[in-house]
Amino acid sequence: MRIAYLYSRYPVVSQTFCDSEMLALEALGFELEIVSLNRPPDSFRHERLDRLKAEIHYPPPGAVLDAQANAPEFAEKLGPLITEHDAKYGASLKATTRARNAWHFAPLLKRLGVTHVHVHFANRATHTALFLKKLGFTFSFTAHAQDFMVDLGNDDLLREMVGEAEFVVCVSEFSKSLLANTCPSGANKIVRIYNGIELNDFPTAQAETGGPLRIISIGRLIEFKGFQHLVSAVAELKKRGIAVESRIIGEGPMRGDLEAQIATENLAENVRLLGVRSQEQIKLDLAQAHLFVLPSIVDRKGASDILPTVITEAMACKLPVVSTKLAGIPEMVADGETGLLVEPGDVTALADAIEKMSREPEMRRRLGEAGCKRAEQLFSLHGTAAELAAKFRGVAQGSTAALRTESPVAYVIQSSAGQHTDLECLMDETRLRLIACKTQDDTAADAFSLDRIERLPDEVVLESLWLQRSQWREKVERLRGKIGGAISGEDFYLQARRAIYLADVLPRRGVRHVHAFRSDAVVCVWLVKHLAGLSCSAGIEENPALGRAVLVKLLIDFDLVSNSDEKLASSAGFVARDELLLRSHSTHRILRIGPFRLKRRNRSHPSRNGAELEKAWFEKIIQSIHV
Repeated sequence: MRIAYLYSRYPVVSQTFCDSEMLALEALGFELEIVSLNRPPDSFRHERLDRLKAEIHYPPPGAVLDAQANAPEFAEKLGPLITEHDAKYGASLKATTRARNAWHFAPLLKRLGVTHVHVHFANRATHTALFLKKLGFTFSFTAHAQDFMVDLGNDDLLREMVGEAEFVVCVSEFSKSLLANTCPSGANKIVRIYNGIELNDFPTAQAETGGPLRIISIGRLIEFKGFQHLVSAVAELKKRGIAVESRIIGEGPMRGDLEAQIATENLAENVRLLGVRSQEQIKLDLAQAHLFVLPSIVDRKGASDILPTVITEAMACKLPVVSTKLAGIPEMVADGETGLLVEPGDVTALADAIEKMSREPEMRRRLGEAGCKRAEQLFSLHGTAAELAAKFRGVAQGSTAALRTESPVAYVIQSSAGQHTDLECLMDETRLRLIACKTQDDTAADAFSLDRIERLPDEVVLESLWLQRSQWREKVERLRGKIGGAISGEDFYLQARRAIYLADVLPRRGVRHVHAFRSDAVVCVWLVKHLAGLSCSAGIEENPALGRAVLVKLLIDFDLVSNSDEKLASSAGFVARDELLLRSHSTHRILRIGPFRLKRRNRSHPSRNGAELEKAWFEKIIQSIHV
């Protein structure tokens, strides 16, 4: 079964439970695609995202989405629902934006063989799923609590989401009860499935005994995580003479406030803000701690933690937990059995619980072991993923499996505008992906570009892969030596970031061959070949945009080349037929002899039927990879 996971924004460093869930489903045989309606907030990525087989799909620039929505079919199919939602829920919920996102991704998902979409959080992405349903997809979603209690801000829309979904997952009994009370007519669709984790991925905490009590806490630096109360509790413990070292992992808008609080309380040696850490680094930090503390509260907007995955991760490490009696946390931490719970915002009680843990190492050991056993019973990813898989299979029963369109060839086009007229003959060629590197010159008037050419995601996504793929970066540095100073460092590293992205995503959809449509894409495609091991080809135009000295060095590594430049053809050791006839359109050239200017007719070129030549070239590529 092929499923698309739809997110408002992906990846997000704090939403590791989403990554765990998708990895577990892939291990169970599900084929996934990931759709992110917005770029990720930053370039940070956890290492284990490399294990995902799914490709992440991002939308094109807003101008392209707007232009696609100008099609008459958009108004015909989605216009009535837009009008209805604007009238029922108000313009602030941006029904048109949700509809245009659905309109863009629906054809892609159909080509990928997706019939069902799952969404995490009852928010903008689930609103988008309502429009996808109008375009032939079924959907389900996971509701957490803050999303439908605070962020969505419209119970009537929530009830429509629940009513239209195939099923709804809640991550705790607490949130299930809340959602069922708000949406009673859909209560029979709502199931509780805890966020699971791979327990074996986490080490057992073995911090040295003696010395200060080592506390670890993890989460975004936002009000409802309650870190301000942890800092106050550490200050209270310092007054009592209790030696404590507290480390807080995470980043967020409250960092400045927390730094000021730490300075005011003179706690620089007792509390450290470590910022964002990778998942592997977090495991090491957990293993070196004595105690996990998460003092969650309800913030001024009514938002709160519901079922914090970081507590489960601490339990997997056999760390005892101190937290609060809030939302779904008591479902995780059995007070007095696996940890200690206090009332939210009660700094004195929080300090008392931490002091008790500091004085009784044997109790810490006992509570930590009991917590690990509880995690195995309730939060093992093997069990939670199996429950979710059963729900997905229930949706699939009785439906016809959709076929995935395989595209073994990708063309890389430097610009999405102005270069591709001859490719319109391949408009309906399903074996081909057309990918443009530059998008800032997109034009709404170019129907072919809007409907057929994919765009690379923005620089945040490219940078995230560049930072993550250290081995590829090292290889790129070695490959640069072959080019030398023939192109600027700025141009080379721009092409290198694009190449690393393409080398990562193209094989995920079965691409086996990549073609540089013109000379300005040669460096990028050459790098892709060396990084991903794909075969490659190039079409070199007369008077190429890339210097001939560079082309001679790089094209020797290409499997197929069509060359229309006479000077390049005369280079020593370079042989390539002129199969695409990519001649310039000028029929005259100007000669200057002293003060005189002479117009001279160019040598006549063979007549060119661009469409037929492009079709023949594409079939030659297909034959070369034996498809």
